[in-house]
Amino acid sequence: MDLKTNNTSKELDQLTKRLIYEKQSKISIFEELLRIYESEEKLLTSYKQLSAQHYAISNSKLAKVTYAYWRFLKRIKRGKKNENS
Repeated sequence: MDLKTNNTSKELDQLTKRLIYEKQSKISIFEELLRIYESEEKLLTSYKQLSAQHYAISNSKLAKVTYAYWRFLKRIKRGKKNENS
């Protein structure tokens, strides 16, 4: 009877150690998931900020004038290439 109790005690210790290991691995996975979530949230926030700045700059009067000027230059340069051929 003493031998059976000793075996049961060993099995219980092994199961307890395994349970502790599983819980520690689960905690480490959750910590990594939280770290990844925080970095994604940070990236999303910076993207929103940059997107708002881009929208503000692209819809300004100076940006529209500059874009029209670049189109004008591109049209002129394209015309010069055709004349040289």
